[in-house]
Amino acid sequence: MKFDSHLGLTVASCAAVGIICTVAGTASANLVTNGDFSANASSYGTYPGYSIPTQTPANPANPTDWTATNQVGVNGPDTGFYATYGSPFAPSSASGVRDFVFLQNASLNAPASIEQTFSTTAGQLYTLSYVAAQRSFNSNATMEAIILNAANGSTPITTQTPSINNNSFTSFTLNFTAESSTTAVEFLNTTPITYTNGAYSDNTVDVSNVVVDAVPQPASLGLVGFGSLALGLLLLKRRTGGSVCV
Repeated sequence: MKFDSHLGLTVASCAAVGIICTVAGTASANLVTNGDFSANASSYGTYPGYSIPTQTPANPANPTDWTATNQVGVNGPDTGFYATYGSPFAPSSASGVRDFVFLQNASLNAPASIEQTFSTTAGQLYTLSYVAAQRSFNSNATMEAIILNAANGSTPITTQTPSINNNSFTSFTLNFTAESSTTAVEFLNTTPITYTNGAYSDNTVDVSNVVVDAVPQPASLGLVGFGSLALGLLLLKRRTGGSVCV
């Protein structure tokens, strides 16, 4: 049987490219949905952008795909509340961010928080990335980003306490290893609530651009390297017309 070298080259090239694309695609898929909080931002159409049951029409209680606790809402251009610097709950500069969720601690209820559960592979390394800030006139708001084992009573896997400010959104990353098939990410406003001059303190933290994706394992990186090498050698063979051992 006669072997068609050009056909073999094409098949091998496609296989190499397929390996690269498959691995790369797996590594870059965001496991969090509505991480930029734009999915239902237009529903938050009246000031100040969070759920008010007595309001007509009432704003939604939760950003789409997130579970919210207490005073949580969405701001950004899609809500209709986004002046030059992103009022009313943004830092003084909102560069790089469109819509964002705000977690407002303004009562003695449980702290404001949002949480989302997603599928993972036990033992796999992942990276959480996000941006966070304080409200423009806040100066002491604090927050936590918490990774939880959702399949085991939402026990914490790791926690990050980012240093946020009221001047701009800051980028943060957090690596974690999944412990089960379901993992959750929670953002929690941890600012102590005080009562001064007849009013509760009003401290708000903002979060957006939430992404969770898998970190390629060494074996996967090896496949990428092998695929790249094989593709390079095959292309060299086509260019030179010679024989290259792969």
